[in-house]
Amino acid sequence: MLIENDVIFAYMNERDRNHEKAEVLFQKIRDGLGVEASSVCLLEMELVFKSESREDELLGAITALKGIENIEFLPVTPEIVISSIAIRRNYELTFFDSHYAATALSRDRVIISMDNAYDSIPNLNRYEPDEVP
Repeated sequence: MLIENDVIFAYMNERDRNHEKAEVLFQKIRDGLGVEASSVCLLEMELVFKSESREDELLGAITALKGIENIEFLPVTPEIVISSIAIRRNYELTFFDSHYAATALSRDRVIISMDNAYDSIPNLNRYEPDEVP
């Protein structure tokens, strides 16, 4: 199962309206549930923190994320990039969302996200963070 950045951001921000949903998932992860994350999520985090003039917080956020056991960061491959391009051409997903969808499709075809844009992608199954079995 691939965890999407919307869930990670919600977990990191206690004021986020979806923080409690994300907390349910992260408790399962701390209890031993294994999940995967695209390494693209780290780049997206850098860009978001930079655009919000919060780069001074970035090191702590990445370090905290890296310290959570049971999250495996997956590399970007040429196949994933090709797939993400096809997804962007055929579905209205953003650059980062297309990479997350392509990565999930290359694995077990499951993505954990609150973004219903993924529901339009054939063969991709989406779980809300508080619905993960």
